[in-house]
Amino acid sequence: MQFPLGTLMVNSTAALMMGMLAAWPTAFADRAVWAQLMAVGLLGSYSTVSSFSLQTLILWQSHHYRQALLNIGLSFGLCLSLVFAGFSLGNLIW
Repeated sequence: MQFPLGTLMVNSTAALMMGMLAAWPTAFADRAVWAQLMAVGLLGSYSTVSSFSLQTLILWQSHHYRQALLNIGLSFGLCLSLVFAGFSLGNLIW
């Protein structure tokens, strides 16, 4: 199995957008429910945590331990960083 770069990219873009949406209620408190709906409904279905989990398991079971650990580390570190960056960007935009 190849490294699941596509899944990492989808989850990363979702994390950035999620951070931006998290900043929405600070600017538009009366429309906070829309930000929550988009975050959970739209981005929740867009991001692929289950795919990430399965792909990591397959890498591990295929004895590609380094790739599995790299996938875990990159997914966690990159997505967490992008949520913070998205929140900061959202505060600038909204």
